[in-house]
Amino acid sequence: MLYAPEWMLVPELESYPAHLHINILRGHQGQGGGRILMTAFLDALSRRGVTGVHLGVPEGNTSARAFYDRLGFRRVDVPDRGLIYLARSTAPATT
Repeated sequence: MLYAPEWMLVPELESYPAHLHINILRGHQGQGGGRILMTAFLDALSRRGVTGVHLGVPEGNTSARAFYDRLGFRRVDVPDRGLIYLARSTAPATT
């Protein structure tokens, strides 16, 4: 996948041109650092005119899914690629 990134070009994600990946070590989760990083990233994208962002989460990672749900990400139906795809606008979340 590293040497053939075009596998990530998925029509269902065209409205969300930016992609992100974030990992917070388990001992540091739940302290607000992830939200601070995500807010800074989303703000930076928005300032640069990028209107949407997407990411992939393994189906069993319910804690990450809950985190992204709280940040306003919503599921996008993408043909099975082994992940659940989530996306949102870079505008400030209303949740």
